[in-house]
Amino acid sequence: MKRFENRVVAITGGGSGMGKISSIRFAQEGAAIAVVDINGKTAQATADEIIASGGKAKAYAMDITDEEAVKNLFDDIVATFGRIDVYFTIAGISPIGTAVTTTYADFRKVVALDMDSVFLGSKYCIPHMIQNGGGVILNLVGTYGIRPTPNKLGYSAAKAGALSITRSVAIDFARDNIRCNAICPGFVNTPLNNGFEGEARQRFLNTYQPAPFEIQAQDIAETALFLASDDARAITGQAIVVDGGTEAALYLNYKRPSADK
Repeated sequence: MKRFENRVVAITGGGSGMGKISSIRFAQEGAAIAVVDINGKTAQATADEIIASGGKAKAYAMDITDEEAVKNLFDDIVATFGRIDVYFTIAGISPIGTAVTTTYADFRKVVALDMDSVFLGSKYCIPHMIQNGGGVILNLVGTYGIRPTPNKLGYSAAKAGALSITRSVAIDFARDNIRCNAICPGFVNTPLNNGFEGEARQRFLNTYQPAPFEIQAQDIAETALFLASDDARAITGQAIVVDGGTEAALYLNYKRPSADK
């Protein structure tokens, strides 16, 4: 029997990158998939690919920062598939900026998409999970939610908040058989990092990542499959880092200004 036979999994950002690969892998393990993405065409393409392979899927084009839309999402998933067992939040943005260069509007945007949406998803999927007898919530946080990096104030703050929400949900609902964990990738070769290629990418990997390979979306999907499975029943409230050792050895390769200048 497949690991997620007769289970229903909702994945945000399911139209591309880690979200698409994760949607396909959960479907291959027997789950029915709710593919959620702001881009309706890519969400539908992922759903169509799953259906063409013999799986079950439905595409949802929606803004995950819209409270009413999030509430309706889970109501519709339950009406369509009968239940919700796993909710995996991947959708997000990763702007650059410091406290000075980041506009307040941009700060609020990244907080809404990378943190507020995590709260909204938990708020509206948990009651359905309780009715099922339990469930799993996975939030893609990233290592910057653990340790900020220069020129990423908004993103780091939002992801740190998402990690805190993850831990609060884990301890508040453990007795309801609901587990909640964060997956924290390092640099992953996905469309989000388009433009960061060639020599610049290789220099980054050589400098900061101990593992001698590029982490792929497949690596994140396999981590999610494990954490959502019964094999991980004792793991909750944790930040699972998937970064080839980068966070464990993180340092800033800056040269100090010369003393004679």
